[in-house]
Amino acid sequence: MITGKENYTRAIECTGPEYLPSLLSVMLDWLWETDPAKQARIRELHAAGPDDFLGAGECYRDRFRPPGQTRWQDEWGVRWEYHDSGARVVGGPLTEGYHLLDGLALPDPLEPARFDAADAKLAQRGGRYTRGNVWMCLFERMWMFRGFDEMLMDPYLDQANFLRLRDLLVEINLGFIDQWLARGIDGIFFSDDWGTQRTLLMNPDDWRRLYRPAYERMFRRVRDGGAHVWLHSCGNVKAIIPDLIDVGLSVLNPVQPLAMDIGELAREFGGKVCFYGAIDTQGELITGSPAEVKDHVRHTVDTLGAFNGGYIGAQSQTIMPETPLDNVIAAYEALAEYR
Repeated sequence: MITGKENYTRAIECTGPEYLPSLLSVMLDWLWETDPAKQARIRELHAAGPDDFLGAGECYRDRFRPPGQTRWQDEWGVRWEYHDSGARVVGGPLTEGYHLLDGLALPDPLEPARFDAADAKLAQRGGRYTRGNVWMCLFERMWMFRGFDEMLMDPYLDQANFLRLRDLLVEINLGFIDQWLARGIDGIFFSDDWGTQRTLLMNPDDWRRLYRPAYERMFRRVRDGGAHVWLHSCGNVKAIIPDLIDVGLSVLNPVQPLAMDIGELAREFGGKVCFYGAIDTQGELITGSPAEVKDHVRHTVDTLGAFNGGYIGAQSQTIMPETPLDNVIAAYEALAEYR
């Protein structure tokens, strides 16, 4: 029996995993249906999966809501507000202009104790595949600083300061990457949402000119350090998948099937990148029958995982509150068929 690290590596690199790795998960407390027996079945199915993966956690502080608070400021100076539907950004440190950039107090990757929680987890890694996060790595961080509309316009109205901010954030991220690599991490998970339901947020040629060089620096640092690059980017990002692969992408998430056709993705990129996600939380898991959910999961695995690997089983986004528990059970049971 191979280790979890070996199996994930084979799946990601398309060299023949012994079984399908799965990261399917659900927040049961968030779902409307509360049948105790069905919840117990989901917990049982989740626990029955192989103990082959270890999420080492965060390198940032204050990404999540502090207990009991509805308003807070994170270590980047971004202000957040929490509502029932989740947290949203309500202000950033550069909202009033780039003249404030030189005075910013930004996170230090070498700050003592920053990685203490991750180190405690990694001390228990055993043979599991380990992954750390560098979340909201570039565009998301930049628009949180400046405002979403402003960040879409800044490259054309004030490109010099846009590039200053971009390159500053890349340097900080390289420091976080180096800290993860020093700990022998197997993969680093970045996030930057670039897609709408239909297309990219900007002209792909502009993305290549303005943002690709930054991703290349970060992704190459990871690959040169012997780790895999994971990226979460919502929506239809098909136009830039070749670029992401070219600069070092290993694993693409969340692969929303109502935004990108998974058959097309398999034909064009199968064997070149590993897909992670793609079990439809926008439609199938909500509206399908349990039998239809199982067929959907099998089709997803057989389509995206047909390249001597190349697929990690998981939902395409957070499983929505209205999702029937029977459908969650069906998804777990279908994925278990591939162990």
